[in-house]
Amino acid sequence: MMLTLRNHPFLKYWYNRWCSVSLLDEVLSRSPESSVTKFSSLQPVTSSNVLPHTVEHKTSDFDKALYLLQNNPPEQRLDIPLSHFQYRKLEESWSKFKSENNTKEEKRYPSLSYNSLEEIATVVTTQSALHDYIGSVFRKMIESSVSEYLSAYKPRAISRIKDLGSTTMVQWNPDGEDMSSKEPDQSFGYQRDEEKPRLQVAIECGVSENYKALCRDKDLWIHQLGAKVVVLLCLKETPQFRSPRTAFFHIKDPFAEVKNLGRHADNAINLEQGIYGPIDYRKHSWVGEVSELFVEVWRDDGKQPVRKWLIQEGQKCSHLPKTVGLKISDFFPENEWDALKVPDSSVRFRRHLFKELAGAMKLTAEWRFLVFARQSRKAKR
Repeated sequence: MMLTLRNHPFLKYWYNRWCSVSLLDEVLSRSPESSVTKFSSLQPVTSSNVLPHTVEHKTSDFDKALYLLQNNPPEQRLDIPLSHFQYRKLEESWSKFKSENNTKEEKRYPSLSYNSLEEIATVVTTQSALHDYIGSVFRKMIESSVSEYLSAYKPRAISRIKDLGSTTMVQWNPDGEDMSSKEPDQSFGYQRDEEKPRLQVAIECGVSENYKALCRDKDLWIHQLGAKVVVLLCLKETPQFRSPRTAFFHIKDPFAEVKNLGRHADNAINLEQGIYGPIDYRKHSWVGEVSELFVEVWRDDGKQPVRKWLIQEGQKCSHLPKTVGLKISDFFPENEWDALKVPDSSVRFRRHLFKELAGAMKLTAEWRFLVFARQSRKAKR
């Protein structure tokens, strides 16, 4: 199936974002030490696969985190143990760097967050469309189902559900000091009249991320940052992406190459047969096979949720769930929901998610290729 990304109503924004020369220049020109083989690892960060180092110098966890914040190499997540005092020092160093380099505060990546329950600081750098776009599509699917249901019962209640996006949430101690903070991938809040929106549902997306790390995020949302419900959308890419070991020095027109890569991508994805990758080009895999995709919905009752499988062992599941595991009532505080006197219902799953997944895979392959091609050209100079 041919995917016309440039004209796709949802993907047009993401294509412009990921393939823009300005974004690539920003990613690639941060550090003179940048190497064509050091970046784009989806593994948890280690000094050996991301950071410049010598035998005489062992990079500390603090330095690893600061390096990622200052250089923003693609598709990295770093979780490191830090006391709250050390975290504040890291935050101060990052703020100083942003001030000296006129970094815009509204930029989502790189992000720095802190879990005071576990005393763990987390750095997340620029993510691919496979991560960000799928999260956005999933949010739209939920939003559509909730609005459709409420329109038949209480249309006015729809306006009280607010899309909070990736707004940073903070837990404050009695002295007014921030303790824990986190950006969700997507989120919904509830707002009555002129009150501040109250977080209800947080969505965390993971692309080949450590499941335990995602569960730590879930616990932070529920136990410290006030989420009523947390949704985990977990995707496994097999194999995990690694940049080629040899630079592409002979590419004259990277964007022409991307068109050829796109044709390979069309052949690698078959929506009717439920096959998603891998996307190979020039003897390298730019997006691995989507071997797993599932949804979990967690509440503060401590019960293990039912895992909703969408893809298993590289194949779309033959018996897809009819719902995502959420209830309409999850988007309202309990007293507000009771006052509505509306029968509860489940949030429906919609199969168009798979079409959007195919588009996100193609965008990710194009973006990774362009990043690497430009790194190769810089290395040649």
